[in-house]
This record gives sequence, structure tokens and C-alpha cells, in this order.
Amino acid sequence: LVLDLTIAGMTITKVLIDGGAGLNIIFSDTLRKMGLEFAEMITPTSVPFYRRVPGKAAMPLGQITLSVTFGTPTNYRTEFIKFEVADFESSYHAILGRPALAKFMAIPHYPYLLLKMPGPNGILSLRGNLKCTFDCNVQTIQIAAKAQAANGREEIATVTVEMNPEELEIPAKRPNILAPPKEADIKQIDLGTGDPSKTATISAHLSA
Repeated sequence: LVLDLTIAGMTITKVLIDGGAGLNIIFSDTLRKMGLEFAEMITPTSVPFYRRVPGKAAMPLGQITLSVTFGTPTNYRTEFIKFEVADFESSYHAILGRPALAKFMAIPHYPYLLLKMPGPNGILSLRGNLKCTFDCNVQTIQIAAKAQAANGREEIATVTVEMNPEELEIPAKRPNILAPPKEADIKQIDLGTGDPSKTATISAHLSA
């Protein structure tokens, strides 16, 4: 479920509504494009989050609190939401997780790409764009695959540095057991057909 909404008074596209996420995340690249001097606005944090690369943690730059608005000028809701500032590539500009949904008392319906919440003038119903959701999913898979491949290369490089020089030596090539035998190792025998051209090849080391 991907929506466009207003953050800090600016319209932000490609905001993922993720009811399975325990954090709200906004990306440093998004803040830069918004023109915010966020370096002085964030507060330090020591809590990592996961799911960028399976089994690997990512450390946010800090936390920042911004206003988030859903709806239209005639019916809208605004709340101040605390975001973790992430400094890595993503197909989304921000991610709203359970903390934001709870504060807005919002209910997502993912099969219908629909988000509902109470507003001052009735229920707010916000619909996502199916094509945008699909495109973001495809890009997310590509970014995750690239990050995982880079992480694998880093692990190999680290292990290589830590290994002894003897362990890095390439072992001698073993002889190929399927290589054709040498002429000294084979002999021709008569098949007893009376035709000297009809013979069989056997090992020269077989006993008579």
C-alpha cells in the first residue's frame, strides 16, 4: 500500500504503509530533497533495525519528528510522527509502520490498497495506486539483491584478509581420471573371428 501524503508541509510521494513494521522510517535522501537541514534536527539513537539485508542490522542516523497530514483541505488529520532517519537506498521516500497507524487510528486494507481513519468531518478513505505499488516492489527486490550481493563480497574480502597465506594457495591440479589412456597402457587383442581387422582394446596391465 503506497500513498502520497504531506510531511512537514510538503507533498511526499511513494510512502509505504507497512502495518508489519515496528518503526517509522524516512530516508536521508528524502530529507535532502525536501530541503531540510536535518543534521541539526535529528536526535541520536542506538537502536538498529533489520530487513534491509536478511540477518544484517542497519543503524539509523538518528530520529526526527515531523508533521504528517492525511486527507484534503476539507477533511484532514495531522499528527507529529517520530521517524528513524535511514541512510541507504530505497524505492520509497518514507515508511509508516505500526506507531504511526496507531496514532492516526488508521486501518489499512492491503487487498484493496485502502487506508481508512477518522477525520474531523467524517471517515478519511485513501486509495493507493496499483501500478506505483508494483513498480516499488520490483525496485525493492532489485535494491535488496544488489545490497545482498555487495554484502557477500564484503564478507569474502574480510575472510580473505584474515586467512593465513598458506590457506590461500591454489591446490595442485589433480589428474583427470577421464583422460584418454596412453598407448603404453593399452593393447589390441584378436577376437578370434578370423578377421584381423576386428580387435578389442584392453589394458596392457591385465594378466593373460
